[in-house]
Amino acid sequence: MSKKTTISHNFVRKFLEESNDRYPHSNEKLTYFCTNIKDGYTRYKANRNDAAGIKTLEQFAIEIIHAHNAKIKSQTENFKCHYFRQEDYILKIINDKCESLINKNDPTHIFTYVNPQEDPRVDRLKEIINFYYKYTTANTGSDVDKLLAKRIINQMISGVRLISVKQYADAFIIWRSLLENVSYLKILDKGGKKTSNLFAERKNVMKKVLRLSPSTTAEMESLNEQARHQAKSATWWEQQRFVWAKHVVNIKDNVSAKSLQKAAGLGKYYPHYQVASIFTHEYLFNESDFKIISLPDYIVNLYWRAFDEIRSDFKRLFSLSEEVLEGIKKYEEALRLSLKAHRDAFEEFTRMIS
Repeated sequence: MSKKTTISHNFVRKFLEESNDRYPHSNEKLTYFCTNIKDGYTRYKANRNDAAGIKTLEQFAIEIIHAHNAKIKSQTENFKCHYFRQEDYILKIINDKCESLINKNDPTHIFTYVNPQEDPRVDRLKEIINFYYKYTTANTGSDVDKLLAKRIINQMISGVRLISVKQYADAFIIWRSLLENVSYLKILDKGGKKTSNLFAERKNVMKKVLRLSPSTTAEMESLNEQARHQAKSATWWEQQRFVWAKHVVNIKDNVSAKSLQKAAGLGKYYPHYQVASIFTHEYLFNESDFKIISLPDYIVNLYWRAFDEIRSDFKRLFSLSEEVLEGIKKYEEALRLSLKAHRDAFEEFTRMIS
């Protein structure tokens, strides 16, 4: 482990991403980072747990500077020019990082902390999802909507883990299924008990089709007759998937993923769902093909946006009080702030694919 007790101006300058021409790397600015990072590292060492791994001063400093690089992008021009005269700015970044590193020692934390890019957005997503995971798993209810909400949390966990190790294409494939489940949860809420019962019955029918549960001869003859139509219509399977929601969607034609998402108030995500379908079925693109918005930025935005759509549903389903939610509020606000830097690029790409 490094025995250095401070970092140099050159070290800070190496990792700062802001333009030296527009925002000069003055001695005052560089000292601002060196001094506060040194003090923050002292606090980190006093509270860290060796079992979670020990970061060197240099590693700690790089994480702080990277967090700053991500945060400063969404600030005003005036703030970018003068932030290093505000101690509270860097102290908040350091305190959040120290808290995040300490949280990683918690054996009940659902995530392992792989983050090769040291992307603070990924850390925040992990803290947010871990928070809701703890409260949803503590609830033993078996209602259809609660079980679906737990499924959404598990998909978020899987997807964010893949993002952590830069498996963006596979994370995109999971996001496609995640969006479907988010739309299902919205439809279940609109349809009430009748829709929940139909949704549960869909599961029972499919168990019989796949011979996972017993059925009568009459039931199987009926199901086999439906299955024979599959060869005549490419949409048969999709029709069967969504028949439980038809009375909520309230259209005469067959319900599709597109119409279901629209009825759930999620129609704006359908173009992204289509892009995800290309990854799911064909995998024609890779990270280097994304120019307007990078694939990592795109995926992180999509995961947060999809989850943000049903945060209020989690609050209702699991009776989360405002006092309880206060514990995760700062992470959510920080993530929203960091994602603002890519809002224009995300919206431009959305217009292109719509």
